[in-house]
Amino acid sequence: MRFLVRLSNGTKLAPKDARELTLRSYEAVKEFGGDVGNLRVSSSAVELDLLLESKANLQAATQSLESKLGPLLTLRELDMPGSQMEAGEAIREGILLFNEERFWESHEALESAWRRASGADKEILQGIILLAAAFVHLQKNEIAVSLSVMGRVHSKLTGYHSEHLGINIDNLRDDVSRMILAGHPDFLKINLMD
Repeated sequence: MRFLVRLSNGTKLAPKDARELTLRSYEAVKEFGGDVGNLRVSSSAVELDLLLESKANLQAATQSLESKLGPLLTLRELDMPGSQMEAGEAIREGILLFNEERFWESHEALESAWRRASGADKEILQGIILLAAAFVHLQKNEIAVSLSVMGRVHSKLTGYHSEHLGINIDNLRDDVSRMILAGHPDFLKINLMD
């Protein structure tokens, strides 16, 4: 069984701490038949995939993680299918999650809208999904990979201007371009226009 665990980042851990946190997390859950993967660090949370052979060990494993890393914020079973939202709702949810630095979850929500989109909507949504993926790599301290994916984001957004899907595409593309040129990705928020 696989779970998405989000723990509070009250001690201001950074993506550079991801490797050490993965080891600490594994030590916390191994006695419960657990393993961890895809650990990511945002400014407010440490996210990880918790793999367990039995759901019976979930409470003990999450309590052990809390004692080693911080209070539990959210817990979600990943082996269950997600709910189907209409496209506009999925985009709003995806942007909300994006702005909370929950990039992996944002990617999932936006992908449900992307699958049903076409034309410019599909291309722009793919650009935002790629940006979420770039930030997942940044949360794992994979700077070069993050920048490489941002190059693809820039290509997807090139040719679109002004507002689209409630997003100022020019501002978003400029922010991505600035990070690529600086060689230093940094988290950003996507502001929805009214």
